[in-house]
Amino acid sequence: MGNNHSLMSGLQAAIRRETERACGVLGLPGHPVSLRKIAPPRAWGYTTTLPQELAGLMLAEEQARLEAEMGKKAAKKKLRARMSELSVQVAKNLAEAVSLGALPGVAQAQAEGGYLNFYLDTAVASRDIISAVLERGSDFGRGKPQNERVMVEFSQPNTHKDFHVGHLRNVVLGNALANLFEFGGFEVLRANYYGDHGIHVAKALWGRLNPEVLARAEEMLGGPPPQGVYARVERVLTAENDNPKFGEIRATVEKETGRILQQLDDPASEVYELWRQTRQRDLETFRAIYDELGVRFDLEFYESEVEKRASGIVDELLEAGVAAVEAEGEYAGTVVVDFAAHGTPELGKMVLRRSDGTTLYQAKELALAKAKFEDYEVDRSLYVVGSEQSLYFKQVFEILRLWGYTAAEKCRHVSYELVQLPGGKMSSREGTVVPYTAFVAEAKEQALSLAHERGISAVPEEVAGKVAFGAIKYAFLRVDTSKTIIFDWKQALSFDGNAGPYIQYAFARGNKLLAGFTPDVPHLLKSQYTPEPAEVELCRIIADFTDCVSQAMQTLAPNIVANYMYDLTRAFTEFYQSCPVLKAEDGVRFFRQSLVAGFSTVLTAGAGLLGMELPDEM
Repeated sequence: MGNNHSLMSGLQAAIRRETERACGVLGLPGHPVSLRKIAPPRAWGYTTTLPQELAGLMLAEEQARLEAEMGKKAAKKKLRARMSELSVQVAKNLAEAVSLGALPGVAQAQAEGGYLNFYLDTAVASRDIISAVLERGSDFGRGKPQNERVMVEFSQPNTHKDFHVGHLRNVVLGNALANLFEFGGFEVLRANYYGDHGIHVAKALWGRLNPEVLARAEEMLGGPPPQGVYARVERVLTAENDNPKFGEIRATVEKETGRILQQLDDPASEVYELWRQTRQRDLETFRAIYDELGVRFDLEFYESEVEKRASGIVDELLEAGVAAVEAEGEYAGTVVVDFAAHGTPELGKMVLRRSDGTTLYQAKELALAKAKFEDYEVDRSLYVVGSEQSLYFKQVFEILRLWGYTAAEKCRHVSYELVQLPGGKMSSREGTVVPYTAFVAEAKEQALSLAHERGISAVPEEVAGKVAFGAIKYAFLRVDTSKTIIFDWKQALSFDGNAGPYIQYAFARGNKLLAGFTPDVPHLLKSQYTPEPAEVELCRIIADFTDCVSQAMQTLAPNIVANYMYDLTRAFTEFYQSCPVLKAEDGVRFFRQSLVAGFSTVLTAGAGLLGMELPDEM
């Protein structure tokens, strides 16, 4: 990612050039100079292992001779002490040969063992980083335009099923990824793929068409029925019950759902209009949820429409030799991709078309992928889908590769684990999901209660809404996608820990310090103020923002941004508690208000990437 904040990258380039010059003066071998940041609590700066690498080059011939005589392990042991001594000496020589005059902003070059450290002039670095933030504003850290189109497909809810908390993690994650790539300079297409066709729809429609029969079956099962028509029908189909009458109902459901599934494609059928009406109602519900979450989509795909292209896709794969018709066994007559025949037996087999000629979901997936590459000319395609689909996507991507789509190499399955509440695992099939509406209502109620407790004067309802959604989004995004989220209201709504409200409250605090303040970059650059340690630490973390965003985008991990925001907020809180702002003398107050303005700018940018709103007052 090429970002337009070049202050630190420019300084690193200067350090590399000067180190290479010093190597030449000392007659040392030419070698690339790699730098990494010195981690807190040590002083702000960069370190390189170049002395150790050069020592290795200088002793390479002797090591090769010793290895030939006594073996690799013994040779390494014999040279260890000499290698260490030489590394230390090279580091000392380089530290003396480096000219600090060529490195404005560097206060000291120091050898430490086999490392060469460059410590920054914190007054200069702090002024420079704050100035860079204030000059660029909301564009600070933004990437240069990239000649690449990225499609992020996320949400993918099924109509005729409830939108629940598990869906919420998907939406929040997908939206954050799309934001990251946009910020990184990529052209982004946000896509949604609605599951509006298939056996789950047929089950839900049967339940609507036969409410009395469904009620009789539930009476035989006893206990409270799950929420949602689909879950109720699924319970009837999977429950263990020896009652012959119950068995008759179940057999009827199985037969009639199959008939309904066939009729979904026939506009003249008795169920088609019911499907159309209920589908539209669910789509409107989903779109209202997206509006509430501040999420938008550029493209909307529908399984019912993609399905029309799926059979042709299977024929193409047969013709290309990627797929074949099974001649015998349990899959006889089906069209399958046998990955063993293509050199990847660990992927097993994928059935694309049943023996009766109907296509499976995976054929529709391939049809959609083809549309992405050909109709929308996507260079990179991200699929945000739960981790249980990992094998499925490996199979899909391998088929695309075998089919000749080079862009398949840039397809990625962004997997994530489940969301659990203290009650345990959720399942739409078992009817144990927590609906989105109930979850959000609880968040708003608790946030409003906190707003009243804390005496938030400006429109408590409005602030509570921002706090509620900020708490949810941050709680979902701060956790690595490979980990299950155990959602806890007390933790998520904390004003004192790693939580959304803690970050929002710090932003509101900062706002109070900026009343009437106007940034003045030229004046700031002339400041002779030497910042306190808490101010330096805050500047140091602000300077890390661009690297943080780049790393999050490259690793598809928005949790890196979330946890950076927590670190940034903690540093601001330390600064707030130890460095008075409004009561400081003029020059100090100006520097500190400039620093607060820089903090607020970066925090706002980070919150924007996560889809969080930051209330001006709390």
